[in-house]
Amino acid sequence: MITENFKVRYSEVTPENFVPVWVLQNYGQQAAGIDAQSFNLGWEDLSKSKIAWILMKMSFKILCDIKAMDNIKLNTWHVLSDKLKSRRDFVFFDENGKEAAKAVSWWLVFDQEKRRLTRTPASLLLPYDNVETAMEDIEVSQPSFEGQTPVKEHEVIARIEDTDLNDHVNNVHFTAWAVEGVPEDIRKTARLTDITINFKNEVKPGEKIKVNTYKTDSGFWHILVRETDKKEIASAYSVWKTADNN
Repeated sequence: MITENFKVRYSEVTPENFVPVWVLQNYGQQAAGIDAQSFNLGWEDLSKSKIAWILMKMSFKILCDIKAMDNIKLNTWHVLSDKLKSRRDFVFFDENGKEAAKAVSWWLVFDQEKRRLTRTPASLLLPYDNVETAMEDIEVSQPSFEGQTPVKEHEVIARIEDTDLNDHVNNVHFTAWAVEGVPEDIRKTARLTDITINFKNEVKPGEKIKVNTYKTDSGFWHILVRETDKKEIASAYSVWKTADNN
């Protein structure tokens, strides 16, 4: 486990002055990279072999608001690995030491030359008995929305500034694009409490992504599709609550 500290910038909060989930995701990514490097499995080492970690799935539970200029402490650690995937957990604390958010993430190792998944590094396959977890892993089953009308449709074009060291759009932008699909009145009067996002395909700068958002009894489904080949690049399920239904 490592601990990293962050101070929230004014540019990282919403007009309502709270940190959106994709900023927390960005903090988590930074801390995860630092921790992976301590195992000699960070970008600096893996890139020499043309392989990279890619995020397959991430679930967040938001427990309280974090505001501009707040100090955040983040703990993250490797929980377990099998031959193909690895789990990493996160706990975010506010400046009073109160848990502000938790997250579970699942990662794969991708061979960038062969363009296919490869096995998890052997050093991560050691037995990890009774390793602490931040929360239970969340499984959500994506329903079919064929023939249904979304509550909102919008399009985004991936930008050069959205890309990362792996030369594709960083996963935090997928999350931001999904949340943008929530109707404005919900985003302004309610708070995101839970989100699970599945990452399915990479995106390059200049590609147009269509986001369809569907309302369900308990939340919203966000389906992100690339325009050129109609491939689903990600799907997310989000739950929002107001003060009245907390």
